[in-house]
Amino acid sequence: MITHDFLYNAVGMLSSLMFLGCLFGLVKQYRRINSRKKEVQAGEAGYATRSLSVNSFFSSFIAFYAFFLYSIMLQEIDYYLFVTRLLAASMTLVVLFEIFRDRKPLSQRLPFLSGVLLMAVAVLCIGVREDMLFIGRSASIFLAVGATLIMLQGGIQQIRKIRQEQSVGALSLSMNVIFALKDVSNIAFGLVIGFADGWPLIMTGTVSALTKAAVIMQFYFFREKPVAA
Repeated sequence: MITHDFLYNAVGMLSSLMFLGCLFGLVKQYRRINSRKKEVQAGEAGYATRSLSVNSFFSSFIAFYAFFLYSIMLQEIDYYLFVTRLLAASMTLVVLFEIFRDRKPLSQRLPFLSGVLLMAVAVLCIGVREDMLFIGRSASIFLAVGATLIMLQGGIQQIRKIRQEQSVGALSLSMNVIFALKDVSNIAFGLVIGFADGWPLIMTGTVSALTKAAVIMQFYFFREKPVAA
């Protein structure tokens, strides 16, 4: 007979593996940006990160960050959530840094600076966790709901960006596929945790999976235009 603890650990490890896949996807995205820096048009501002929506990546960062905080503010820290979300948020911040370097407008640079500030706040929250457990958890739940809405509009903005450029540009297909699989594992993990504590994972995972599926579909309609010799 399968016990709840066994199911929790099995799905938790699966979710962690999916997040390791997410890190791999983000590394692939990072490498794709760097390879474009070496291409013919690399001197053109914004070319290395073409078609990447800073809004979409920042919304992904906020989602990872929200559940990083959420894991801290549970009665007992959930280390499956804590470690995976910390790593994913940090790697997403690296991609935002590449956008920061590649683009001049403040609106394209501000998300990276905001992300650094939020990570500093998270470190402070860990230090005072015991003193603000109830308030912190309420705030983290509010942040999870907000992150879901931000993620939804971020996904829509990414689709609009691709359609505007008429190309998927520097966007990585494998990264988006891995993220979609991660979202499905999040839904499963939320169900195993139980609806009382897991509903933010279920809600965010469902919204994110649907938006990622819509982004993936764009790869069948818009291909990267070849670089002029």
